Amino acid sequence: MNWKIKLVLLFARLRKPIDSASVKSIADLRKKSDRAAWLGSLLFDKKLPVESVTDLSANGTPIRIYKNNDSPQQRVIIFYHGGGFVLYGIYSHDNACRRLCRMNDCMVVSVDYRLAPEYVWPAAHEDAFAALQWVRENITAYGGNPKDLVVAGDSAGGNLSACMAHRCKKENILLTAQVLIYPWTDGKLNNPSIEKNGKGYLLEKDTMFWFQQQYTPRKEDQCLPELSPTYETDSTGLAPAFILTAQFDPLRDDGYKYYLQLKEAGNHVRYQEYPYLFHGFFNIPGVHPMALKAYDDVRDFLKSV
Repeated sequence: MNWKIKLVLLFARLRKPIDSASVKSIADLRKKSDRAAWLGSLLFDKKLPVESVTDLSANGTPIRIYKNNDSPQQRVIIFYHGGGFVLYGIYSHDNACRRLCRMNDCMVVSVDYRLAPEYVWPAAHEDAFAALQWVRENITAYGGNPKDLVVAGDSAGGNLSACMAHRCKKENILLTAQVLIYPWTDGKLNNPSIEKNGKGYLLEKDTMFWFQQQYTPRKEDQCLPELSPTYETDSTGLAPAFILTAQFDPLRDDGYKYYLQLKEAGNHVRYQEYPYLFHGFFNIPGVHPMALKAYDDVRDFLKSV
């Protein structure tokens, strides 16, 4: 690990920015995590300029559209942010969406879905699909191609992206690709990497179970296929997928097992585990060259599809 990674992990151990046990309320936790995200971006990221940024409502769900040019019929990346279905929003992933927009020379639509515990399952998934439908019906007016849609997201957003890919297949909606960045795919939360990396690497085991309890307070919902795509009985015919994980991420095995599931079902799927890195690296790409390489790999994958 380089000094930047050691610094981030030391800060995480001392300040615990996403640890529910260290704060008195959801509001306090969100303020604390937002401040940490801002500091991480300030130190280890760069806000890239794009041609335009437009805030809109997609069937009641706030979205932000990033454009890098005025060409018609552009590819559209629909991006769902991470945060355990409890934290963050459009603002926390602004830099990531700008970078995706610039590097892929396409439109990015960032979705600000409802958060738990105020809104439990299936609120976030309903918002994710409502925004996707809005894009299909309206994005032509903004220069996007409704027949060239990519779903992408990190962590909980990776879960939303994977679930949207399955739902789109079931409803005969064409997707070009799915990009799943250290996705949460298994509601049992019992994969070995959760034990191995569940302490000391920013996202910790206890916090993961707390996040799950906030979004799915009914235990019987936690492994529904519509929420935990690991339990989908038919994974054939899905959009081409790129699954990214990190060496020290408790969700590493979620991503790898889901990769095997898609591969065994005959899908076009790529998998990459990034050494030295931990959960959340996509938002602080300046922390290590491998984090920046992940953006290059996403670009190369999207070019290939």
